[in-house]
Amino acid sequence: MMRIEERVPLAPCTTLGVGGSARFFADCTSEAEIGDALHDARTHKIPVAILGGGSNTLIPDVGFDGLVIKVSIPGMTFADEGEGSMATVGAGVSWDAFVREASERTLWGIENLAGIPGTVGGAVVQNIGAYGSELAETFVACDTVLLANGASKTIDRSLAALAYRTSLFKHRRDLVITRATFRLAKRGTPNLAYPGLKEAQERGDPLATPGEIAEAVRRIRSEKFPHGEGTAGSFFKNPILPLAQVEALKKRFPELPTSALGEGRAKIALAWILDHVLNLRGYARGPVRMFERQPLALVTSPRARAEDVEALAHDIAKRVRETIGIDIEREVETLRAK
Repeated sequence: MMRIEERVPLAPCTTLGVGGSARFFADCTSEAEIGDALHDARTHKIPVAILGGGSNTLIPDVGFDGLVIKVSIPGMTFADEGEGSMATVGAGVSWDAFVREASERTLWGIENLAGIPGTVGGAVVQNIGAYGSELAETFVACDTVLLANGASKTIDRSLAALAYRTSLFKHRRDLVITRATFRLAKRGTPNLAYPGLKEAQERGDPLATPGEIAEAVRRIRSEKFPHGEGTAGSFFKNPILPLAQVEALKKRFPELPTSALGEGRAKIALAWILDHVLNLRGYARGPVRMFERQPLALVTSPRARAEDVEALAHDIAKRVRETIGIDIEREVETLRAK
């Protein structure tokens, strides 16, 4: 049974581990509980913020003066569909738990996304991607609740606007994802184009099944991201720029990794810029630093505050702008009212 708590610290609910408290907090494990929490908020005219696994969220030091609804809806079902399976997963399920279950069933499509922290709901909002794969490739639809009145609404692939690290749900903040459905395949071809997986293949590592690939991806991720410290993984997005601008950057930095996306655009590797141009690998500002093995990852110490994270993030963005003339965007979002 849902209950609304008061003055709940939010830092432990995130992987960055910083920030203040929620004036009110409800941990909801069903659509009905979300509806009840929203009804209470509307009745008392209290602002609402939504929290998933907290792996991509920065909590301000002042906390949130309203109701934080943590979406913890569980459950996974798999329905056979000829050559594939339709997996319907609760928004509060750990994304990697979903990957493990799919891999155990030898279902293809999300194995390259293994090891990504956070929940299924947050994964859809972010349209997570890694190691040559993206959530959008398997997404079918999701169930949502409207903040305004608690009504249910299904959003299918054609309406979800999934693109690089974004989706409809980043802009339609009145929608709360409760469940998501994915189409997975019973047969697949290993996607080993990513350099780390190529190296594993060359070493002779077993990479023939979804489970084997997922484990290899987890090993690679464990080497790139810190353990026992606060982090949200990649703090910034890789910039997507017009081809003319990318070509101009390539003239200045011939070794800059890029990938064409079509429609006259290409993506550049921000980690390479931070490392090889700005020399920011391991750069620290107070109790926050850029990780030594992956300069896109921002790391917090136990005494860090949200203001320290903001200071370093602004510093990095300013250095990139002044050096190569582009504005970079964050993957991590600050908790705010819907």
